[in-house]
Amino acid sequence: MNRNCIILTLFVAILLLAGVSCRKVVTDKFPDYPQKLTVNSIVKAGDPLMVNVSLTGNVNDINLPLIYDAEVFLYVNGCFAETLEYEGSGYYSSTIVANENDSLECVVAYNGDTAKCCCVVPQKETPLGFEYVENAGVDDWGEILPALITTIRNEAPLCKYYEIKIFTIENYSVNDINTCGVMLMDITDPIIKNEGLPLPLFSNEKASGQDFSVTLKFLPQCQSWINGKMLTRPLLVRFRTVDEEYYKFTRMHYLYTEGRYSEGIIDNPVMFNAYSNVENGYGVFAAYTEYVDTVYPPNYSQR
Repeated sequence: MNRNCIILTLFVAILLLAGVSCRKVVTDKFPDYPQKLTVNSIVKAGDPLMVNVSLTGNVNDINLPLIYDAEVFLYVNGCFAETLEYEGSGYYSSTIVANENDSLECVVAYNGDTAKCCCVVPQKETPLGFEYVENAGVDDWGEILPALITTIRNEAPLCKYYEIKIFTIENYSVNDINTCGVMLMDITDPIIKNEGLPLPLFSNEKASGQDFSVTLKFLPQCQSWINGKMLTRPLLVRFRTVDEEYYKFTRMHYLYTEGRYSEGIIDNPVMFNAYSNVENGYGVFAAYTEYVDTVYPPNYSQR
């Protein structure tokens, strides 16, 4: 056997030994952990509270164990308000409407355990103005991107959190407005870029002056064409003033979802803990107020 064959044989043997030594049995069975109360509620000012109560599950669980016989107590501004009634599917409803600036506390008692959570409903804010821009740039396919510019009063040094949800209005039905969502594109706005996530969720941390503007470029998910030209439709805008809990939860929920369901080929899965502000349990108890408006494109004529 010549020298080259000997070297090749040794190299193959080393690779085989390395492969054998690195093998490890991977199990899909994980130990059970003690179940904890989970309390979830996103409170909207002007609506009664709805609270979902369940127990934490294990890795292989598809559905969380819902609780139908918990005691759910609501306190408003430090005073006991009522005991919530069970509605079904783990939901408990309140007859009390949440108001701006209310301090809310929810206490859930079940099977000897007690979980607590609280939030303050933010004060409703009305934007100083909206502007519809029909041509704010193009995407990678050369398609024109419209944009919505929202101007907001800056109340520095108060820390404020906002979310802007944009929908295109497809048509008006007898009792409702039919809308379609949009996809954020080509994020260049400095306020949004400072957040580090492609979400229409931001704070006034980097704002200066008495007011500031945020530009959101978007691509409608539902599009209509006439004579080869995309039909421009009005926008339904939901401008939300959110509390810090809502802000933190939405950010962490995005990171958690992106990390858990990453493709694993060009990017490795990264696990993020879900945000929780529930004492002696898990979940989120947060609040927001909402201002809704319709924004029409320039020179738009209603048909």
